[in-house]
Amino acid sequence: MRLNRKAMVLAVGAALAAPGVHAQVTSKAGSEWEFYGKFYPEINRVHGENATPTTTTGLSELAGTRTGRSALVNRMEMLVGNSYLGFRGSKSISGGMKAIWQLESDLPIDEGGGTMAGRDTFAGLQGDWGTLRLGNMDTPFKKAGDVIGFLGVSSGNFVSTNAVLRKVGFGTSNASRFHERRANAIDFASPTFFGGLSYGVQYSIGNPTETAITSDPPRSPRFVSMAVKWESGPIYVALMHEVHFDMFGGSANAPTARQNTADPSVNSKDNASQVAVVYKIGGHQLEADYIVKNYKENAANSGVTGRFETYKNNAWMAVWEARWSSQWRTAAHYVSAGAGTCTLLNATCSTNGLEGKQMSVGVSYYLDPSVYLFALYSQIKNGAAARYDNVSLGAPAVGEDVTQYAIGLNYNF
Repeated sequence: MRLNRKAMVLAVGAALAAPGVHAQVTSKAGSEWEFYGKFYPEINRVHGENATPTTTTGLSELAGTRTGRSALVNRMEMLVGNSYLGFRGSKSISGGMKAIWQLESDLPIDEGGGTMAGRDTFAGLQGDWGTLRLGNMDTPFKKAGDVIGFLGVSSGNFVSTNAVLRKVGFGTSNASRFHERRANAIDFASPTFFGGLSYGVQYSIGNPTETAITSDPPRSPRFVSMAVKWESGPIYVALMHEVHFDMFGGSANAPTARQNTADPSVNSKDNASQVAVVYKIGGHQLEADYIVKNYKENAANSGVTGRFETYKNNAWMAVWEARWSSQWRTAAHYVSAGAGTCTLLNATCSTNGLEGKQMSVGVSYYLDPSVYLFALYSQIKNGAAARYDNVSLGAPAVGEDVTQYAIGLNYNF
């Protein structure tokens, strides 16, 4: 659904016109609601180099075709991937509960347009027993990890760590990613116990607009996501686990001859487990994450030699954010993904060259608590068979390293 611009303007105008309520409105139905958002325009430069030559041998059977040349257009562009507009509200109801809702949309302020409810959007109930929400939401796995983010962003930007930390290094499909917002989701978040312990769990069935729910081959993509976290004083610790059924994170990224996606006899079950630890000291925050990802498909049912069976790899990251004053803030992170291990049905499988690394640094200067200028730099170093990708448009060639930098403005409201 496209954004109804006239309706949006009227709603925002009504909120702004309400005197002294800070963008909060009470509807005729008695629901209190507010609007909020972020503008995040940045001028970005992308540069690719060192693509793996066509003559290179001895690489993983999961790697794509080597081209020997850059697949990226080295260019300047404006990006706004972290810009959004949201509306949310609540109303007290019987039993000491609240009915809650939220509608959040992408906001492409550089080119116009946008998709209504493309971000976290839901209706639910909240009480002493916890919060139940139905809609389109980030998974508990996504929310509990990558806690610090990078100068106010954790996704939708080239400094995001999930490209290397939470995906595979071959292919370009996001089917392998464990950093998702899921449609058709049933989400429960517990209250806090014992001064800092809480948990969340989510089940989502496939959405026909984003995944192939078919009867031939029989497919029903679905997620089970859960997280347990402890937060008290300067310490935060989280354990996360997520399972993807029939997403084919391995096959969707493997060469055509290795794929099981069109075979009705084969199904997939991919899972990941992650631990995140954050420590705060003074104006500094330090975070370390470690993740194990497993992709499995019962290729034996196909009987076809060389089909994808399994892939497993581990990755870790370290993040440091420092607040030097009320104006100046810096951030740096390092992410490393191992080459992993793999198996093909009745065939040899190596993972030579599937490793990858990402390094990023950034600085921000606050003109106001809600407005800051920033500068970002990030580089992904791909192994000779890898295609880790943090590019907004296009994808690197096999083995291609990607360097990006940007300057921009963030305005929260």
